[in-house]
Amino acid sequence: MKKQEEFTQQNAEHDENLISLTDLLSTLWRARRLIIGVTVASIALGVGSTLYLAKYKSEGVLQFGGPIPLQTEKRAKDGKEGPPGIVLSDYKRYSAAFGSRGRFDDFVNAAKLNDSPGISKLRGTITSEKGLNSIIEPIFPFTKLDAKELMEQPKENSNNVIGLRIDYDASTPEEAQRTVALLGRYTVDTIVYLIYTDALRFKHLEITAKITKLDNDIIASKQKLAEYGRRINDLRHIVARYPKADAQAASQVVTVTDENSRYLSPVTQLMTTEIEASTTEEAIYQAKREQQQYLLLRDYYDLAKAQLDANKSGEAVLRALEASKERAFKSKDLNDELVKEVYNKITVDNQNSINLYLEKSRFIAGPSLPENRTTRLSTAVVASALLGFFLACLIALSLQWWSVNRARFSD
Repeated sequence: MKKQEEFTQQNAEHDENLISLTDLLSTLWRARRLIIGVTVASIALGVGSTLYLAKYKSEGVLQFGGPIPLQTEKRAKDGKEGPPGIVLSDYKRYSAAFGSRGRFDDFVNAAKLNDSPGISKLRGTITSEKGLNSIIEPIFPFTKLDAKELMEQPKENSNNVIGLRIDYDASTPEEAQRTVALLGRYTVDTIVYLIYTDALRFKHLEITAKITKLDNDIIASKQKLAEYGRRINDLRHIVARYPKADAQAASQVVTVTDENSRYLSPVTQLMTTEIEASTTEEAIYQAKREQQQYLLLRDYYDLAKAQLDANKSGEAVLRALEASKERAFKSKDLNDELVKEVYNKITVDNQNSINLYLEKSRFIAGPSLPENRTTRLSTAVVASALLGFFLACLIALSLQWWSVNRARFSD
């Protein structure tokens, strides 16, 4: 009997602690003014923040107009020009560079953009955890879905990065559009700067090594030529002593190898040696000619490297190459075919580089001028109304609970 009374008492206490739906709705109805006020205030705050902190997203697609870096003249002649775009391993190196705060500061200082709006925000984005990876996305000719649908997997280097998709949010449509254009210019500028940093810094050493190698080739060819001269003199003496030897050789079967070449007639050996001497003389001439061309190229690359050291902008370095060429050939005779050939080669290389990096590599879509905010006003009204309503209900229920249990806590 005692246990039944305790059980009944516990159930009564439990029922007292329960809140019925009717009581809950009654409480909310009595606090309707508070709920309406908080909800309206929340809507006003949400709409105001949406209007004041509005974000506009601009989008742009930048294409790479050909194989990057620029294909060498030899590969182009051999028909081995690779697919357009950048090999993934190279792109990772380039993206690591244009995701660097130091590289961005160098570009901003070179382009004199320190006072431009949005630059400080971009600096903060670059130093954030996500960096530019959340803004600049590489574009591949084959996606994972494409690879599944293809009968054959893409060959090596056929899935290069062919472009970039750039998205950016800003407080005004004009700033968003301007920043996307700036990021496109910045990425291309960084790629060009790294390419010419590699090329110009090592070209001088490479050309110097080739000049030295050609010098050794000329020395070796001159030694061969002197040997052929001595052999020709000896063979002429032999032919003079045996005037009928050439007639006897016509009836002999001779295998021409290094081991039995001594069985050739003196006249045949004399002719062969004279031909070899003539070939060696031509090799010496070609080596000297190539060496002179490399000497001209070294003078040009010395001036171009000085431009690289003086500039931190890839576009500025690229456009300064023509001025470096003119200075390098200012005192040279352009009527000389050898000099003119090198001059024309440098001109073609510079024009192809400007065409690839600055003309063909461009935005093919955008940067767009956004018309709507990233967050719609209707969405902001609904979200702030729901948030305000639930917050007001929570406040009303909390006040009701406190009024009921205040006496208990005070005791």
